[in-house]
Amino acid sequence: MQDLFNYFAKRCDSLREKEVPSSIIGRLKRLNRRDREALKSLLIEKGKQLETSGHTHVIAWLETCITLINRHAFHFNRVFFSPGDEIKNEIKQLLDHATETVDLCIFTITDNELARKIKACYKRGVKVRIITDDEKIADHGSEILKLALAGIPVKTDHSHYHMHNKFGIIDKQIAITGSFNWTYTATKHNQENLVATTKYEIVKQYDEEFNRLWTELFELPTVK
Repeated sequence: MQDLFNYFAKRCDSLREKEVPSSIIGRLKRLNRRDREALKSLLIEKGKQLETSGHTHVIAWLETCITLINRHAFHFNRVFFSPGDEIKNEIKQLLDHATETVDLCIFTITDNELARKIKACYKRGVKVRIITDDEKIADHGSEILKLALAGIPVKTDHSHYHMHNKFGIIDKQIAITGSFNWTYTATKHNQENLVATTKYEIVKQYDEEFNRLWTELFELPTVK
């Protein structure tokens, strides 16, 4: 966020909405709501300093800054259903576009296409963590051990009951959740649903729950 503030502050005399480079627009799109509001506050404080020093056109500059931040705010709220490829394709697309973190709290993963997407995230430097059910790891076709062997940290419950969650957080910006298990059957045959949202309050709660479970649950022993 500091780089965005510096970009705007250095152009208090020359900021033009149509001249903003795509790299800055991309950074604006990746901001969550908290960071957008923090950036606005920093720019308002900068505007007050400029006004005190007698700088002209402060209001016009600040209006342009706020317009750019609001215009490129990333909002996304959608619902997907199966059977059919709608849910699976959405998950694949979200994983393809992940740039920083992928936290998955998934009951079972047997779909090797989705597993390959998870592994691809890890290989390109995205921080990936997986929480899953300890009993489902032993299921025929489970991809969990392969993902762990690739170097992805995995944690499980140690319980007679199930870690039955099915949610994920992408880049701390997008939460996905629903009945959908990451299996072929869920895609091809089951009546399932998935919600994907960027709503800050919801993403934050899922992120907090993931981190709570990550602290409490047990690391999967490395299998050679």
